[in-house]
Amino acid sequence: SALVFCRTRLEVDELTSMLNGRGYRGEGLHGGMNQAQRDRVMQSFRAGKTELLVATDVAARGLDIPHVSHVVNYDVPSSPEAYVHRIGRTGRAGRAGEAITLVESRERWLLQNIERLTKSKVEMGTLPTVADLQAKRLEQIGVSIQDILKANDFEQFRVVVNTLTEKFDQADIAAAAIQLVYGSKTGDRVEEDIPAIRDRAPDTSQTARRPRRGPLDFPDSGRVLRGGGGGGRPVGRRDRHSQSTSMATLHVNAGRMAGVRTGDLVGAIANEAGISSNVIGPIKVSDQFSLVKVPEEHVHDIIKALGRTRIKGQKVTIRLYKE
Repeated sequence: SALVFCRTRLEVDELTSMLNGRGYRGEGLHGGMNQAQRDRVMQSFRAGKTELLVATDVAARGLDIPHVSHVVNYDVPSSPEAYVHRIGRTGRAGRAGEAITLVESRERWLLQNIERLTKSKVEMGTLPTVADLQAKRLEQIGVSIQDILKANDFEQFRVVVNTLTEKFDQADIAAAAIQLVYGSKTGDRVEEDIPAIRDRAPDTSQTARRPRRGPLDFPDSGRVLRGGGGGGRPVGRRDRHSQSTSMATLHVNAGRMAGVRTGDLVGAIANEAGISSNVIGPIKVSDQFSLVKVPEEHVHDIIKALGRTRIKGQKVTIRLYKE
């Protein structure tokens, strides 16, 4: 089992949802959960029913689970103390353990601070390519097929093979079956290689020191307006309403995998709740769910209105998200 650390509750929920959508047994743990939820998650992780526990630093304090084989830092911890605390969750009771930290180019200075203050060198590795992942998946499928062949418990499926061999080559049939299994594991998602970090001197400017935007942090800018006396400046939905407006975040249990787009959410909220689209704030559509920022004064009306409608043909549940 592995423990994955994130900085925020939103990152925990997003990453857990994505992992579960790709077939992993993951659970989230953060301060926004009540004690009963936290106890259930920890019981499942201790029993080995959960492969990946995705947690914030605060929620993971005091964890002492001996069978954690890997700790993954989804981002570079902001302090050496936090780094030491995180990686100390693995390799307990004399067991072997491995810690992996995902680093963006602009975060290299944080890693160098950790190396300097802990007086230890962090070994730099490379992320696997898409080709590497594909080869590993095929290797795993091959191992699974060997196990099935050794068990010799596939007689009921011979009728399909016998029928197909009347028209097709046996090797082609086997390859097609493997393709079917491979597709069931990966779906139709498009995978792209992540560019390698270039080895360069750290940029200690204020821009470089800005924390990495998390997967659920809302963008501050949209398109750039050009021309006019004010010059180009980034604007987005936030500029459409007063910056003093108190905003709340709503969680909708439908996302990209349900075909939901930003426009669908804007249309549903505006049409069903009778609210101008101009007051709707930033929207983040994730794989399994979506987050929408709206003025607090409209929260009740929006939840009530969307509770009786469908988005992309799907009945949705909408609730206030505690950040």
